[in-house]
Amino acid sequence: MKSNKQRRLEIKAKRLKRAKKLLELDTIHQIKVLPQGAILANHEELKHNNTYGFFPEYYVDVSYTCCDCGSKEIWTAKQQKWWYEVAKGNINSHAVRCYGCRKKIRDEKARQKKHMEEMAEKEPHSNEAFFKGPPKRIKPDRSSRPVRFCG
Repeated sequence: MKSNKQRRLEIKAKRLKRAKKLLELDTIHQIKVLPQGAILANHEELKHNNTYGFFPEYYVDVSYTCCDCGSKEIWTAKQQKWWYEVAKGNINSHAVRCYGCRKKIRDEKARQKKHMEEMAEKEPHSNEAFFKGPPKRIKPDRSSRPVRFCG
């Protein structure tokens, strides 16, 4: 029977052996041939993602269908690199809307923001104080109800 100290030393030795083997498997330098149009990923720029999964080694063009208009689009490797590494987007996210639909949403939000700013600058209506007051509660008439006594 082994002592706890011996067992801990064995476990530590196995862990060190496994860590050494993982260091030898340098995945970045093992890529022999990149797919055509692929762009290498910079893992240092992906550190903002807190994930248990692996980071991509490279980005390739990905096709997708816009969820609003249904058009077929391509999310290029260059756009992906910008999204994940420069804009610090989540590594698990992907494109779902085409440029035209994203622009429509941005324009609509800008229009709504402008409208709200105009409403804030506008002179309040003369009856606004009446409508902003607390709601008046109407109490039900209980005089016609029969009175019940417990006893």
